[in-house]
Amino acid sequence: MRFAILFLSILVLLGCSERTDRIEQKLESYLQEDLKFMVAQTMRASGKEALKDEPYYRVKDFRLFEGAAAEVYSAYAEVDFFIYKDIAMYERRKYRYDVSARQWDRYLKDLHFGRDSLP
Repeated sequence: MRFAILFLSILVLLGCSERTDRIEQKLESYLQEDLKFMVAQTMRASGKEALKDEPYYRVKDFRLFEGAAAEVYSAYAEVDFFIYKDIAMYERRKYRYDVSARQWDRYLKDLHFGRDSLP
């Protein structure tokens, strides 16, 4: 009986965790969708001439949590989006990976003045 309970507990724990590469793939796809939405929204508001030729984003910070810190959110990402051509401004978005929903959650959006520090 103990063996069965132990075996089921291990299966539940393994089923609740998600591989790191899968979490990163989900983030990449979520960021692509956010970038597409931001570009479409700017095109509607200001026209295509306000956009960079190739809008892009940079992941500035990515962390995976372990143990008790990972019970609710198992990962964190901070991403800068650069879409404006003539305006020295970018949008910083913060994301966290919700363990129970198994999806990324955007919880903060801020505008910052400045250009990308990397060419």
